[in-house]
Parts: sequence; structure tokens; C-alpha cells
Amino acid sequence: MSSATTFSEALRTAISSSGLSLDRIQIRLQERGVPVSVTALSYWQSGKRQPERQQSLRAILALEQILEVPTGSLLSLLPPPRPRGAASRRHLM
Repeated sequence: MSSATTFSEALRTAISSSGLSLDRIQIRLQERGVPVSVTALSYWQSGKRQPERQQSLRAILALEQILEVPTGSLLSLLPPPRPRGAASRRHLM
């Protein structure tokens, strides 16, 4: 993976290389106690959304194992989480 690789590109490549379907990946995540919808997986690999919540970040660690990529290789490509809640809304005003 090059340094210019985005999270979604790296995830898409890892999923493709694994030969696993999103349904199969979801089952393997569920078996590890990390429920993630197929829709979320699809959004993550397409770049429509990025995992930010704590549960989603745990899912990325499990995905790295399932997809047999180096630990931290996907997680390290995520930007810092966006501010949430009242504090972030104040900045928009």
C-alpha cells in the first residue's frame, strides 16, 4: 500500500484480495462479537463513510485479522474523528 492510499482503497483492495464476500466478512465479524452491517462495510470500502465510533474502530482491528493484513495497516489510514455534539455545532454558527 502506498502512502497515498486512502482507507477505502486499502479496504477495498484487502477485501478483493481475500476473496471473501461482504456477507462472509460480516459473519466473521459477528463471530468475533463485533456486529457490523453489510451496508456499513460497503460504505466504508466505497468511501461514502468512514468508521469513527469506538465499536467501528474495534471492527477495523478485527477486519485486519480477517483480511490478513498487517495490524494497524487499515486503522492507520483513518483521519482523526470529526467533532460531535454541541461543541461541534457551535463552530458551525
